[in-house]
Amino acid sequence: MTEKFIHKQEQLFNTAAALFAEKGYHGTSINDLARAMGLQKGSLYHYFTSKEELLFRLLDEYITAALIEIEKICGLDVTPVEKLRQFMLFYSGFYAGDRDRLVLLINDIDKLGEAYRHQVIEKERCYTKALTDIFRQLQATGIMKPMPPAVAAFAFFGMVHYTCKWFQQDGTVTAEALGEMFLEIFTKGVFSDSV
Repeated sequence: MTEKFIHKQEQLFNTAAALFAEKGYHGTSINDLARAMGLQKGSLYHYFTSKEELLFRLLDEYITAALIEIEKICGLDVTPVEKLRQFMLFYSGFYAGDRDRLVLLINDIDKLGEAYRHQVIEKERCYTKALTDIFRQLQATGIMKPMPPAVAAFAFFGMVHYTCKWFQQDGTVTAEALGEMFLEIFTKGVFSDSV
């Protein structure tokens, strides 16, 4: 693939993600995408074979990029507390930083056929296992309260994933700062030391 092809494909995928997030997967036609890109409809099929494959690739590439970073964090020779810190900061910033793809992940994964959906869900399970394992390590050291690690993991994921409903990427709080706030809220709560 040429650099020009890769650049055009990236532009196409970003445009598709924005349209799908705004109008919904079923509400967006290939014609809509072609118009937004200023291309003929037939030209789009150089980059994907079907609308479903396009959605799958948007989700799969997004999830895979995050998973690579998560696996690096989990492989670090650091304390479980530091792993949790790095995981939460990365995950919050990554997902809050790309609202369009997060909307697709939350709203449109069920639009995929079984084979595609299974691949995406398997990668999501790797996220869950990674964070659950960190919570188990924290419990083994006596740092974390006795609660099911999976519940803690899903509580964190829910907190981050809901940002697509309210977080403004051009607002006063950056995605990185939001990650710091989530880490503080999740690990220490909202009360000041005086309470």
